[in-house]
Amino acid sequence: MPTRRLPNSMPAVIRTLKTKRDTWKNTPNAADRAISPDHWAKLDDTNPNSFLNRFLKEASDVDLAQAAQAPLTTELAQVAARVTMFVSHFHQVLDLGIARGAFQGGARSYYGRDISAGSIPDLTTYDAVAEAAENIVTGEAARQTAEGPASVPMALPSAAEVATLSTQFRTLRAQSRQAQTTTDREREEVGALYAEAQALAVDICDTVEFFYRKDPDAASRRAKAARWGVVYIYDQGETPEPAPAPAGGTGGTTPANPPTGGGGTPP
Repeated sequence: MPTRRLPNSMPAVIRTLKTKRDTWKNTPNAADRAISPDHWAKLDDTNPNSFLNRFLKEASDVDLAQAAQAPLTTELAQVAARVTMFVSHFHQVLDLGIARGAFQGGARSYYGRDISAGSIPDLTTYDAVAEAAENIVTGEAARQTAEGPASVPMALPSAAEVATLSTQFRTLRAQSRQAQTTTDREREEVGALYAEAQALAVDICDTVEFFYRKDPDAASRRAKAARWGVVYIYDQGETPEPAPAPAGGTGGTTPANPPTGGGGTPP
């Protein structure tokens, strides 16, 4: 038996409310309108302050924030991978140089490591990478000061190369955090309206089904309600009824809703 599926997600709620708005606009005869003027006042796209317009703006703001955040997140990941590699190579080359005698045995301590450390610093998080890169920059300067003119600069990579990448990494990380903060704020703002939007969508669906309650043909009743955005799902083997013609139209044979499986609230 066909059952009604309530709008219970952001896309479903938006789709339901927009369908009801558009169907009202395409129904010139007021007697054929299945929702009330009070409902329409909340959907009216000519009123910038209508509930639906405000809800759609907040939802769009989330999309825009995510669009701005995505490339920053991608670029940050790429730069983070590169600076991680440079930091790792720096310490590997340092250890090899110590083994050859090119650097003093205590050189590791300048870069935040134990003198006898057998492994490179932890680089598993962004915080750890940032700290290790900073230790290389400050440590190289401190070692050269302490060792004087005889100091042998690290190379392949040099501390200067690590510093350049570290600066780029810190800048992108700050920008990414700012973008994430903006996205979180926009999500909170649309989230504050979601409960009201979902309740409005369900209430209008109830109103639509009540409007067509006297239609003796259940299939016809569902098809008419579907035109106003009420969604029905069908069990395997059940055939959706054709959608009725729009108000003032000439008829149609498009199924109201495709079969998608069971579950929902009986109509």
